[in-house]
Amino acid sequence: MKYTKIQSFSLLLIYFIMSFGHLSAQEYELVDTYEEYIDAPREVVYLHLNKSTYIKGESIGFTAYVLDKRDKRPSLLTTNLYVSIEDTNHKIVKQKLIKVNNGIASNVFNVDSLFNSGYYNIKAYTNWMRNFNEPNYYNESIRVIDPEKENFIEKPIVNNDIDAQFLPESGHLLNGILNKVGVIVKDNQGFGVPNTKGEVIDQNNKVLTAFTTNELGIGSFFLIADTKTNYSVKINHANEDFNFPLGQTVEKNGIILSVKRLKTKLYVSVTTNEDTFGNIKSKRHTLLIHNGSGYEVMDIYFTDAPVINKVIEFNSIPAGVNILTLFDENEKPIAERMFFNYEGINIEKSDKVSATGYGDSLNVKLNFKNVNPQQFNNISVSVLPEETESYNRHSSLLSQTFLQPYLKGYIENSRYYFENIDQKKQFDLDNLLITQGWSSYDWNNMFLPDELPHPFEQGILIKGNINNQDHLNDVFVLHHSRENPPQYKQTSDGNKSIIFDSNFPVSNDDIFISRIDAPNNLLPAQLYVQTFPSTIPNLPTKVNPLKPKDNYKIIENLNMITPLDFNLNKVQKLDEVVVESRFDKELVRARKLAIPAYVTVKIPSELDKLTFMYLQDYLMANRIYTHIRSQTQDLVFSTGLGSGTGMLVYYNDIPLISTNFLYRYPMAEIDRIEINRRGFGGGARGANGILKIYTSQESMFSSSNKVTAQDYKLPLTFSEKKTFYTPKYQYYNDEFFKGYGTIDWKPELILDNQGNVEIKIKKPQVPITLFIEGINGSSFIYCKKTLELN
Repeated sequence: MKYTKIQSFSLLLIYFIMSFGHLSAQEYELVDTYEEYIDAPREVVYLHLNKSTYIKGESIGFTAYVLDKRDKRPSLLTTNLYVSIEDTNHKIVKQKLIKVNNGIASNVFNVDSLFNSGYYNIKAYTNWMRNFNEPNYYNESIRVIDPEKENFIEKPIVNNDIDAQFLPESGHLLNGILNKVGVIVKDNQGFGVPNTKGEVIDQNNKVLTAFTTNELGIGSFFLIADTKTNYSVKINHANEDFNFPLGQTVEKNGIILSVKRLKTKLYVSVTTNEDTFGNIKSKRHTLLIHNGSGYEVMDIYFTDAPVINKVIEFNSIPAGVNILTLFDENEKPIAERMFFNYEGINIEKSDKVSATGYGDSLNVKLNFKNVNPQQFNNISVSVLPEETESYNRHSSLLSQTFLQPYLKGYIENSRYYFENIDQKKQFDLDNLLITQGWSSYDWNNMFLPDELPHPFEQGILIKGNINNQDHLNDVFVLHHSRENPPQYKQTSDGNKSIIFDSNFPVSNDDIFISRIDAPNNLLPAQLYVQTFPSTIPNLPTKVNPLKPKDNYKIIENLNMITPLDFNLNKVQKLDEVVVESRFDKELVRARKLAIPAYVTVKIPSELDKLTFMYLQDYLMANRIYTHIRSQTQDLVFSTGLGSGTGMLVYYNDIPLISTNFLYRYPMAEIDRIEINRRGFGGGARGANGILKIYTSQESMFSSSNKVTAQDYKLPLTFSEKKTFYTPKYQYYNDEFFKGYGTIDWKPELILDNQGNVEIKIKKPQVPITLFIEGINGSSFIYCKKTLELN
């Protein structure tokens, strides 16, 4: 069997082999199990939300990043992403199926009447993620405020009630040796209590050591443990004393793992005590160093001393979380220690930002001089007031990619560990990993079936089962819809079903399937149709993430109007579609019509009527450019020959004042279309061209002798990509807007050839902060920029 190893582990192996014995991976059953478990690829998903606190009536804008867990690059294996919003009782409020392109997607949820004041969980996951136990999915809490229910936003009153936990390094407190113990102190809201001082005392009230927590309530201390001593911890917080038992049993026998960081090196110690040393000298223990994709395994024998010390160069191991797991002679895991390697994580920041005003608009330009714009990139930017209190998110693209999937619990403000990285941040992160205990890899549940039950998904698969034996040799046509070109399928090898794969129907799209028989007649398919997936699968997790840590103060009444509820359901992006038809039977009729030479006549064939569901799709394919005026929903037809307000449109020889009723007008009803691009004979009103639309007396779908396709209503389709609209407020410079207003959201920005990104926003009345995240090849873009505006 070939063993999977990361090449960068090789130097680490050289360091360890000198004291740990010879590598003998083929002798280990645990290695076989682990190798099979990590052999399947993994994905990690992250949502960059435009903020964490929303006012009812606003929109939740998000950009999804789906990355390969191993190489930290965009995943190309999955196109289907499920995004859901649940309340804290795990009742689903809204769900979407989102199409992912090159690992990137974006969309919008409207915070409408389905939401009440309170907290909600937003989740994102792929079907493939459901095969594994590790938390590779995304799960974050957001807050919704209903101004009709909450007249004031008050700073919460938190009782001085704290909880403290003390967790020894690698999971054991061993008698007679120096142990490192992690500390985490939380308030009654579940958040860390910063700058807390504590003392470790024995049963005689003698102070043995002391500690102070950092700004996230995390710290550590060293203790020479003794089985004969009862330990407790005294903490003073807000002028009140608290006493906690240490809560850990001092073990008489055992082995612990400990690590210490010093600049570019990691010092690793495998330590036992004198009581244990004599009993394990002839016994083999196993140390596995792994990160979920690569590994090294080695024998450990204590020969001359109860301590084995070695050094690891950080540039020889993978970036991110690495895990040391120690197994006894029966291959049972007995200790585990995680450590984090910052080496190899490339974080790019904007080195220059400028803003230029034009009327009521502001152009903001960001420059990233160290990026390679030729590599695949995407940047998402949330623009909020500088004093915002609504961006209290715990996660970032970096923390969700490199940290969270390897841990069991949710981390408070995990963004902190990737901002302005220095020795203190490295020290704080190491203390955090001590308090997390064992990693997310469950050694008792590492067996995967030969065929994983939840496959990668790329679009919706349509399976047509042929009921009539006489149709087995016919050709079946799945007709065009939006981005999906027609598909032609025919059975083979005696199969009684056909498969149309990689379909991306949107919103309320139906599908139409025809059958072409031997004489080349276009007929209804007469299939029994199944689609996969047909429902949004459930993500089996009932854990609520940490709520946003809001630091509210008492402010004046919410003196604002609820943001406008934009109805975007009827807005869609139209792409040009060119279809070559084999059934152009109406061409002769068009030529026979007595029409002037400057008028082009289009007689849609039956295949055209199935290929293009709606009139505007057909006209766009024929270069009658169509767009929809905002709010009015009027269709504007243009020949593309010049500027103007649009063509003069006739409907059955009646000039139209408004064209809004032609939105999604079914092609099935169209008899012919006359296109006078120059507008000859139309006078001043026809200067931009004339379009005449004539409908048939009977629809091809309503007359039995003209039915040529079978119509299927899909149980699940992709959500239409919606534009984020900035809400409207009563005031744009009051305290409420400064704390909770939204200025703009840009979900999918691309670098130009000079490494610039330019965004255009409505000129704000207050200073702004840009929260920037993204990817550029194997690098990550992560920074925050504040602009003081004149």
